[in-house]
Amino acid sequence: MTRLGAAMDLRFTETVPEFVAFLRTLGLDHVEIRQGYLDCHPDAPTPRELRAIAAETGVSYTFHAPFRDANPGNFNESLRQATADAVKRSLDTAAAAGAEAVVVHGGSVPRRYPDRVKAVSREHAVRSLRECARHADDLGVHLCVENQRWKSARERNTETPERLAALLDDVGVDSEYLGVTVDVGHAKVTGVEVESFVDEFGDRIRVAHLHDNDGTADQHDPLREYEALVEVIDADYNVFEMKSLADIERCVAGGGS
Repeated sequence: MTRLGAAMDLRFTETVPEFVAFLRTLGLDHVEIRQGYLDCHPDAPTPRELRAIAAETGVSYTFHAPFRDANPGNFNESLRQATADAVKRSLDTAAAAGAEAVVVHGGSVPRRYPDRVKAVSREHAVRSLRECARHADDLGVHLCVENQRWKSARERNTETPERLAALLDDVGVDSEYLGVTVDVGHAKVTGVEVESFVDEFGDRIRVAHLHDNDGTADQHDPLREYEALVEVIDADYNVFEMKSLADIERCVAGGGS
C-alpha cells in the first residue's frame, strides 16, 4: 500500500503525537522521523512509544539517518566508523519502532581535493554502506540510499542515476533490503529527470522525498501537482520535506503559494 506523509524536521517544535494528529487532519498517513529530531527534541518518543502511536493512529514510519556532520565517505577512519555506527543505531531504532526503511546519504568530498583523496573518500563510503546494508539485512529494515543534489563545492556519490548505481554496485550487498530513495527536489536542481532514476532502479525505490525549487538551489518549497510524481516513482512511502507545517498544508492543497 502506497503511503503519503511528511518528514518530522528537527526545526519543528511539535511532539510526534501532535505532528501525527496534524497529518491525520490532512488525510496523510506516514511520518518520516529525522534522527536529528530524536536527538534534539525534549519530548522525543521511545521506540515503544512510537509503536503505540502507530497502532492508535494507523500511521507508518520511515527514518532518516544522521547527515549533518555525518559523512560515510569521511576519509578519517575514526570519523567514518562513527558515521557507520550512527546509521546502524538509527536502523536499530527504526526496527524497534516498527519502521520499514531508513534513508541514508551516500558520502561526499570537496571537489577541490586531489583525486587520491577522492578515491579514499569513495572507498570509505562503499565500506560504510556495505557495513550498514548488512546490518539492515539482519534487521529486515530497508536501507535506502538517497540521490543528493549537485553542488559546486562538494562531489557527491549519488548525484545522478549512473553514479548512484555504480556506488550500489560497489557496495555489492545482494539484499532486498538495500534500496533507493528518490528525492525529486535534488533531481530537479541537479538537472536530472526523475524518470531516469525510475528507469535505473525501478522497484528498488522504496521512498520518495517530495519538494520543489526554482532550479537554482535546494529550497524545499511546496510541491505543486505531486500526484503525477508519486504515480511515476511508485514508491512505498512518499514524504513531503517541508520547512513548516503550513507548507505541508500547501502541498496537500495542491498549490505552492
